[in-house]
Amino acid sequence: MPSSVEDLQMLRLIKAFRTISDQDARRAVLLYVEEQAENQRVKSSQKRGQTDH
Repeated sequence: MPSSVEDLQMLRLIKAFRTISDQDARRAVLLYVEEQAENQRVKSSQKRGQTDH
């Protein structure tokens, strides 16, 4: 479950995103965030797949 700090960070992100009026800028921000989320997901799955030696 997200902490209150994470909740506030998500709300700040949403608020900032809503202020972007340029559609190309919004698309670029969205693509960047999705890319970062995918990179984090891959790193997380790689860590789970590693075995200790």
